[in-house]
Amino acid sequence: MKAVPDYTVAVVRPCPTCGSGRAHLKFVKDGYDMQCCDDCGTLFVGRDPETIDFQALYGEGYYTGAADAVFADYVGQQALRRAHARRKLWMLRNLPPRLPRQGRLLDVGCAAGFFLAEARAFYEVQGVELSAWSSAFARERLSLPVFTGTLQQAALPANHFDVVTLWDVIEHVPDPVPLLIDAARVLRQDGRLVLTTGDWGSAYAVARGQDWHLMAPPWHLTMFTRETMTRAGQRAGLRMLHCASEGVAGDGRFWRHRAGLMLARLLDRGDILRMTFTR
Repeated sequence: MKAVPDYTVAVVRPCPTCGSGRAHLKFVKDGYDMQCCDDCGTLFVGRDPETIDFQALYGEGYYTGAADAVFADYVGQQALRRAHARRKLWMLRNLPPRLPRQGRLLDVGCAAGFFLAEARAFYEVQGVELSAWSSAFARERLSLPVFTGTLQQAALPANHFDVVTLWDVIEHVPDPVPLLIDAARVLRQDGRLVLTTGDWGSAYAVARGQDWHLMAPPWHLTMFTRETMTRAGQRAGLRMLHCASEGVAGDGRFWRHRAGLMLARLLDRGDILRMTFTR
């Protein structure tokens, strides 16, 4: 009889938020053990990320609908995603805490560059993207300055950017705190770092558990709450200025309709965090 691995014996890697080696198995999702840190409550994939082929995960199929566990045809929705980016830019530039009105903007994990393409109307833009396929799309189709690789590999100058954005990125990276440390390094003093990520602490995520739509290993490696995301930022030398919710607050057509999404935001019950940090 084939032995069943005992995921509760030891954590394969330390907690990506606080560094603790103490955790317990919460559940197994799609063959990946989801460990919950005993010290801070972060939920994370216990497998060593060195065993995951990230270039294979984020190839052309990821952006053209083959990886529908994460999202549908990304590049085919360019018009919708750029319209969403314009609305996001208006909100971030006009509602507290407002972004600087001009200057340099870095988008980390910029994918095919749709947000950057809209942001360059206001800022001098730069992108960083791990995926060779999508970064080439941004350069060749949209004429954007996008570096292929990690932020650390890009070796951008310190104290250089007025705005750094990480849209639905932090949950994808094996080591989120080192990424935030380097993002803080390139951010100017009193600049703004804005990120979004799933909120594992939201009532909807807690109710859905392992069936939550954002519970998608190996693409999503770390599930944060408001508290653990704030703690990760603090470890990187960042101070949280603002936290709000986006996303859905329940099942059914209403919560995915514009009115339901607006209500979830007004009630601060959505299952996505939007957090603004500064140095």
